[in-house]
Amino acid sequence: MSWRRLPPVHSPLSAAAIGAGFGAALIPARAALARAEVEQWLQATYAPAAWRWTDSGTSALALALRLASEEGRRPVALPAYGCYDLATACDAAGVRVFLYDVDPATLGPDWASLEQALQAGAGVVVAVHLYGVPVDLDRLAELAGRHGAVVVEDAAQGIGGSWRGRPLGAHGALSVLSFGRGKGNTSGGGGALLVHDARYAGQLPDLPPGGAGMVAVAKTGVQYLLARPALYAIPASLPFLGLGETVYHPAHPPRGMSSSGFGLLSRSLLEVDGDAAVRRRNAVRLTALIGRPVRPASPSAGGNPGHLRFPVVVDPDLRPSALEAGRRLGLQPGYPTSLPALGEPFVSHATAQGTLPGATLLARAVVTAPVHAFMSESELALLAMMIRQALPRA
Repeated sequence: MSWRRLPPVHSPLSAAAIGAGFGAALIPARAALARAEVEQWLQATYAPAAWRWTDSGTSALALALRLASEEGRRPVALPAYGCYDLATACDAAGVRVFLYDVDPATLGPDWASLEQALQAGAGVVVAVHLYGVPVDLDRLAELAGRHGAVVVEDAAQGIGGSWRGRPLGAHGALSVLSFGRGKGNTSGGGGALLVHDARYAGQLPDLPPGGAGMVAVAKTGVQYLLARPALYAIPASLPFLGLGETVYHPAHPPRGMSSSGFGLLSRSLLEVDGDAAVRRRNAVRLTALIGRPVRPASPSAGGNPGHLRFPVVVDPDLRPSALEAGRRLGLQPGYPTSLPALGEPFVSHATAQGTLPGATLLARAVVTAPVHAFMSESELALLAMMIRQALPRA
């Protein structure tokens, strides 16, 4: 029996990046130099008018919602399916939420449902590039503009993707990046709020410092070692680690990014573009090997996915057997419930726009396949066969 087991996601890391993280945690001068290098990359890549480094993408989104909602006075339109940290950020920001449905064919907004949320009074729209699949940002900007709403772009899963040649994270009035473990670019835990609408540039709050980050870089070093296919079966066999589980995390006050985070980012940046290119090639190959049309389909013209994972909508009745067969190949379910099913405290300030059939289906039917650099051709072919067998009958 082979010990080889594929992780569902993979962050571009190297021994040099881990060393840079420890160096920045221990030596303030190295942390300052690493931060300067990362900020130069941020300005060159996204051209923000201003920014704040945070301890997580969730904290960055909470700050964005506070600004865009004018401290909770404007309701927020939020997709009804996605990472549970969306709900955490809304809880932290203290905003009223109008949930709009998600289209299983695109993973973007159900446009009629979003328009209902805007007509109901939402003054902020959160656009989420789910699994790295770009939202149709042209259509979103037109719709939000007609209703005078502010667009907050959540690009936490979008690193490596682009819209009309510009990276995801460069398009909202406020945009959010995440550098958590498993993301397309990692600092071991951290995020950034980018301001593209200058009216918010002077409103960014100062945050408490993130500290040295020794524990975070140590955990990232362990991840670097054990996420390799030859070793990943070890942590995956330990239930108390909760690998692959989706849980709701209570809100906490935001802080800045740690020193080790800047060190890790300064070196992992060198791997980001190449890693994203590999994911795109593997996604194209996996699609060809499946040999049948799948949902979500290719994004709208102008969108180039980052493919943090490769999502597919399968037959809900066939999904359990596919997940069991594909476990060692990194096949995972999507988020297990829609956001309205989370309960308190989120539902106390969230209102659904209609019955949300798309979000309900996605919670039952999505599987995500890895397309990272550890994938072999034979493993892609096996995954394709398992996914093809679980697709809805035509």
